[in-house]
Amino acid sequence: MPDQLVHWMHDAPPEPPYYATVFSSVKRDPRPGYDAMDEATMRAVTELDGYLGHQLVHQGDRSLFIAYWRDLEAIDAWREHTLHRMAKEKGRSDWYQRYRFEICRVEQASEFERHE
Repeated sequence: MPDQLVHWMHDAPPEPPYYATVFSSVKRDPRPGYDAMDEATMRAVTELDGYLGHQLVHQGDRSLFIAYWRDLEAIDAWREHTLHRMAKEKGRSDWYQRYRFEICRVEQASEFERHE
Protein backbone atom coordinates (compact mmCIF):
# COMPACT_ATOMS: atom_id res chain seq x y z
CA MET A 1 0.00 0.00 0.00
CA PRO A 2 1.92 3.12 -1.18
CA ASP A 3 0.08 5.61 1.02
CA GLN A 4 0.41 3.73 4.30
CA LEU A 5 1.56 5.79 7.25
CA VAL A 6 3.62 3.11 8.97
CA HIS A 7 5.54 0.32 7.24
CA TRP A 8 4.78 -2.55 9.63
CA MET A 9 6.87 -5.71 9.40
CA HIS A 10 3.81 -7.94 9.56
CA ASP A 11 1.37 -5.70 7.62
CA ALA A 12 -0.53 -4.79 10.79
CA PRO A 13 0.29 -2.86 13.93
CA PRO A 14 1.01 -4.79 17.11
CA GLU A 15 -1.12 -4.46 20.19
CA PRO A 16 0.28 -1.93 22.68
CA PRO A 17 2.33 -1.61 24.70
CA TYR A 18 5.38 -1.36 22.47
CA TYR A 19 8.11 1.25 22.01
CA ALA A 20 8.92 3.96 19.50
CA THR A 21 12.28 5.60 18.90
CA VAL A 22 12.03 9.07 17.40
CA PHE A 23 15.02 10.37 15.45
CA SER A 24 14.69 13.94 14.20
CA SER A 25 17.57 15.39 12.22
CA VAL A 26 18.93 18.18 10.09
CA LYS A 27 21.33 16.85 7.46
CA ARG A 28 24.43 18.49 6.04
CA ASP A 29 25.13 18.67 2.33
CA PRO A 30 26.86 16.92 0.62
CA ARG A 31 26.60 13.55 2.34
CA PRO A 32 28.87 11.11 0.49
CA GLY A 33 28.04 7.53 1.41
CA TYR A 34 24.82 8.41 3.25
CA ASP A 35 22.36 6.75 0.85
CA ALA A 36 24.31 3.47 0.77
CA MET A 37 24.52 3.36 4.58
CA ASP A 38 20.82 4.22 4.87
CA GLU A 39 19.91 1.27 2.65
CA ALA A 40 22.28 -1.06 4.51
CA THR A 41 20.95 -0.11 7.95
CA MET A 42 17.32 -0.49 6.81
CA ARG A 43 18.09 -4.01 5.54
CA ALA A 44 19.91 -4.88 8.78
CA VAL A 45 17.25 -3.56 11.14
CA THR A 46 14.48 -5.57 9.46
CA GLU A 47 16.39 -8.74 10.39
CA LEU A 48 16.63 -7.78 14.06
CA ASP A 49 14.33 -9.60 16.48
CA GLY A 50 11.93 -7.11 18.04
CA TYR A 51 11.86 -4.55 15.19
CA LEU A 52 8.20 -3.89 14.32
CA GLY A 53 8.22 -1.21 11.62
CA HIS A 54 8.87 2.45 10.86
CA GLN A 55 7.63 5.69 9.38
CA LEU A 56 9.64 8.46 7.76
CA VAL A 57 8.91 12.08 6.87
CA HIS A 58 11.25 14.39 4.92
CA GLN A 59 11.04 18.14 4.50
CA GLY A 60 14.09 19.53 2.74
CA ASP A 61 17.16 18.75 4.85
CA ARG A 62 15.01 17.79 7.86
CA SER A 63 13.82 14.26 8.59
CA LEU A 64 11.71 12.52 11.20
CA PHE A 65 12.25 8.76 11.47
CA ILE A 66 10.16 6.76 13.91
CA ALA A 67 11.01 3.10 14.47
CA TYR A 68 8.75 0.77 16.44
CA TRP A 69 10.08 -1.94 18.76
CA ARG A 70 8.68 -4.80 20.82
CA ASP A 71 10.68 -3.87 23.93
CA LEU A 72 13.65 -1.98 25.32
CA GLU A 73 15.91 -5.01 24.82
CA ALA A 74 15.33 -4.84 21.06
CA ILE A 75 16.22 -1.13 21.08
CA ASP A 76 19.41 -1.92 23.01
CA ALA A 77 20.30 -4.67 20.53
CA TRP A 78 20.02 -2.18 17.66
CA ARG A 79 21.99 0.42 19.61
CA GLU A 80 24.84 -2.10 19.96
CA HIS A 81 24.62 -3.43 16.38
CA THR A 82 27.96 -2.92 14.59
CA LEU A 83 26.47 -1.36 11.46
CA HIS A 84 24.32 1.03 13.49
CA ARG A 85 27.34 2.10 15.53
CA MET A 86 29.28 2.78 12.31
CA ALA A 87 26.37 4.81 10.88
CA LYS A 88 26.06 6.80 14.09
CA GLU A 89 29.77 7.63 14.09
CA LYS A 90 29.68 8.70 10.43
CA GLY A 91 26.50 10.70 11.07
CA ARG A 92 28.16 12.68 13.84
CA SER A 93 31.36 13.30 11.87
CA ASP A 94 29.92 14.00 8.41
CA TRP A 95 26.19 13.71 7.70
CA TYR A 96 24.21 15.58 10.37
CA GLN A 97 24.17 19.20 11.40
CA ARG A 98 22.15 18.17 14.44
CA TYR A 99 19.80 15.47 15.66
CA ARG A 100 17.62 14.46 18.59
CA PHE A 101 16.78 10.94 19.75
CA GLU A 102 13.91 9.93 22.04
CA ILE A 103 12.45 6.65 23.30
CA CYS A 104 8.71 6.51 23.96
CA ARG A 105 6.42 3.79 25.27
CA VAL A 106 3.27 3.44 23.15
CA GLU A 107 0.37 2.77 25.51
CA GLN A 108 -2.46 3.30 23.05
CA ALA A 109 -2.73 3.55 19.27
CA SER A 110 -5.64 4.09 16.89
CA GLU A 111 -6.05 4.71 13.18
CA PHE A 112 -8.64 6.10 10.81
CA GLU A 113 -8.85 5.59 7.07
CA ARG A 114 -11.60 6.91 4.80
CA HIS A 115 -12.82 4.43 2.18
CA GLU A 116 -14.58 6.06 -0.73
